[in-house]
Amino acid sequence: MRPLRSDHLAAWSRTFAVQGSWNYSTLVGTGIAYAMLPLLRRIYAGDPVRLRDSVERSLRPFNGHPYLCAMAVAALGRLEQDEVDPETIERFRAALRGPLGSVGDRAVWGQWRPICVLLSVLLFLLGASPGWCVGVFLVLYNVGHIGVRIWAYVTGWQAGLEVGRLLKGAWLESWAERLWPANILLTGGVALVLADLVVSNSTVALEPAALLGMGAVLTLIAFRFPRQGGRVAAVLLVLAPVLWLLGGLVG
Repeated sequence: MRPLRSDHLAAWSRTFAVQGSWNYSTLVGTGIAYAMLPLLRRIYAGDPVRLRDSVERSLRPFNGHPYLCAMAVAALGRLEQDEVDPETIERFRAALRGPLGSVGDRAVWGQWRPICVLLSVLLFLLGASPGWCVGVFLVLYNVGHIGVRIWAYVTGWQAGLEVGRLLKGAWLESWAERLWPANILLTGGVALVLADLVVSNSTVALEPAALLGMGAVLTLIAFRFPRQGGRVAAVLLVLAPVLWLLGGLVG
């Protein structure tokens, strides 16, 4: 039987709790099965044996980014509805784990969340109240968060077996690359504003040669290792004024 709209809504809403039963044996497999249950109950209505078999398949180990697990729930549910053989479902399930983890980690943890944090920090340094800064972060981050969950579920149900191929060329993959410059620009903006505040409120003598040397080293690191080194250089650049001020106060 084809799932109703209410079944899809119930399955999608359950993906918010996909990590609620995380364990070392099945990882988020139990959460995937819990989210798929409304779909499976509708698909196998009146057939308790096949329902039990499908739930047991869904309980097997699975891992992926929690926001993109909605794509796995929908795609696996679509395969169950289309009566795909269990061996194909298991191979598809195993093949889906890597892309859902790597794409989600790069796009959400590596780019979107840092951008939202940096923007909120920058607003605070420019004089915005803490409440406004927290509010901007929560609203901005969750607009992207909820949007990704909705897109993942809809795409998973529509694509079915083709979801792995579509994921490689999806906007989320290119989004992770396009947001990298914005991340660096915001980091630089935070560093500049923080440095200005520290210098303007400190009596510690400024050492231009030391700062120029530090900047040269960070530039070389970022040039040689544009990704890993760039992140390290950005963190050091943000921390440098604070460390400089603390060193002056201690000395």
